[in-house]
Amino acid sequence: MNDPKIMQIFADAGAVISDSHFVYSSGRHSSVYINKDALYLHTEVIAQLCSMLAQPFEAEQIDVVVGPVLGGIVLSQWVAHALNVRRSLGETLSVYAEKGADGTDKKFFFGRGYDKHIAGKNILVVEDVLTTGGSVRQVIDLVRRQGGNVVGLSALCNRGNVQPADVGDVPIHTLIKITLQTYSESECPFCQQQVPINTELGKGRAFLARQKAVG
Repeated sequence: MNDPKIMQIFADAGAVISDSHFVYSSGRHSSVYINKDALYLHTEVIAQLCSMLAQPFEAEQIDVVVGPVLGGIVLSQWVAHALNVRRSLGETLSVYAEKGADGTDKKFFFGRGYDKHIAGKNILVVEDVLTTGGSVRQVIDLVRRQGGNVVGLSALCNRGNVQPADVGDVPIHTLIKITLQTYSESECPFCQQQVPINTELGKGRAFLARQKAVG
């Protein structure tokens, strides 16, 4: 069961939105959206949540925190900071994995010399919202190819019932878990009822643009 205090933090920041018609990055539709970007506006909120993300892990055992662009950059910084507050020796570093600069290559890689800080290190991977686990699985695979040891995955929200097997058998720690009813475009009741698609959050704007191009 979710901690009511954590749920209240999300609610107060406007990070859980319902009663609309959203399109996710996966292409599936739902009436509920986890607006993690609303959390990033508030540094004290993010600092508090990232301290919770770091809490289950021994500070001295984590050498590097890795997050995927873009939101994972913020999380990796604050989680590493929370770990360093508890460390008596050494330092936990924060790096991030990025995608192709031209936007066409969707594979993650370590740029800016960050790859030099992965091999032989204990790595904590962080993410904001887990839907299918696909993106964070890519990051975990990248860390392993670089010789890093992934000790865990810590995320703000698991909205897709993602399991360790979905992310390379890595233990998962999440602050909240939300079970959402999602639909494919063909079965979506909101599409059938012609409920307007939300274009401010999610991928609704891109979805409508593709529909217009096909039509």
